[in-house]
Amino acid sequence: MEITLYLVRHGKTVFNAVGRLQGWSDSPLMPEGREAALALGSSLRSEAVFDAAFASSSPRALETARLVLRAAGQEGLQITALEALREYCFGGFEGEKTQTVYEMAAAHQGEADVETWLHRYRHGTHNILAESVSALDPLKLAETERQFVGRLQKGMAQLVESVPEGGNVLLVSHGMAITALLKNIDSAAVLYRSVKNATVLKLHFNGAKWRILSKNIQYS
Repeated sequence: MEITLYLVRHGKTVFNAVGRLQGWSDSPLMPEGREAALALGSSLRSEAVFDAAFASSSPRALETARLVLRAAGQEGLQITALEALREYCFGGFEGEKTQTVYEMAAAHQGEADVETWLHRYRHGTHNILAESVSALDPLKLAETERQFVGRLQKGMAQLVESVPEGGNVLLVSHGMAITALLKNIDSAAVLYRSVKNATVLKLHFNGAKWRILSKNIQYS
């Protein structure tokens, strides 16, 4: 059984536009986010006929998946929502300004400024943002990196089990989730930085392991 996975980040949302963290919370797609999802679907129309479609259970991911399939000419294909493939949970920092959380993380880890911390984060060997957020969350709900990656691994296992015949599969997820999934396959493949909204990465599953097919990764 082989799978060619078309891994998509959801379209641009209001929180993306104003620089706020979403995580398990949600905000609607911007008009440009909807248009980009439709454009992506149109570009995939001549490349692949999907045998199955999945999305994170977050509304922004589900709407993006519906738009992609509509433009790809497969509006009738059922979308399976997977909670395990939701974005990282920021706990008490959900909805907070991204810059504010970056400043908090930089101070927590002893960096003099956000720019220095960001470079360390982007090029690090583990997710130091999750490290600080989980340690400082006043609600104690934010995930550790281990919890986050473990949840995503379970979600991918659920996806594989749901398509026993393999084929072309669409999956719409989120920025940090996609980064974590890619790093779980090849730790050197990407930076700790979200891919652009409404862009697609191709992965291949040979029945035993995943491989990243895309080479030119575009960051937001």
